[in-house]
Amino acid sequence: MTRHGRRRVQRMAHGFSLIEVLITLVITAVGLLGLAKMQAAALANTQVARGRSLMALQLESLAAAMRGNRGFWAAGTAPATFTLSGTTVTDSTGALGTAAPDCASVACTPIQMAAYDVQHWAAEMAAHFPTYAATVNCSNDISRPVRCSLSASWSEHYLAYNQTTAAQTSALSATQRLTLYVQP
Repeated sequence: MTRHGRRRVQRMAHGFSLIEVLITLVITAVGLLGLAKMQAAALANTQVARGRSLMALQLESLAAAMRGNRGFWAAGTAPATFTLSGTTVTDSTGALGTAAPDCASVACTPIQMAAYDVQHWAAEMAAHFPTYAATVNCSNDISRPVRCSLSASWSEHYLAYNQTTAAQTSALSATQRLTLYVQP
């Protein structure tokens, strides 16, 4: 090969290397964008899992309070159904919704302790889940063990993965429901 031919090949090789570098940069940039999107999705899913775990823990805490106050819950004197929304407790007897003394510092009757526990639980739920609603249904037949179901619903918000999902507002949030069965 002549000297002139070698220079020509070297110039083509230099230009080819620059094109390779540019293609590599484009591929790397697309990969990094995909990685950033995957991380955003992972963070969003972590928040959803966090909310679900916290809801399960909150329902367990109410169940533990019910087990701790068997004098009210297992005696068949609890209302058959009561609802909670925000800090409001609604039951047919009005016993759980009336202001309860601070049972952490004074001795309380079983009904006062139940009202105190339920009202504090509702306040905690309202702080963590502003849009929650809960219903407690208890069988008050004392000839059999008393059983209660604790059901809570709340809103979850999701990350839009693409423009189609972002355009569908119904795909960005959903109402979830969790039910826990307890025998106080």
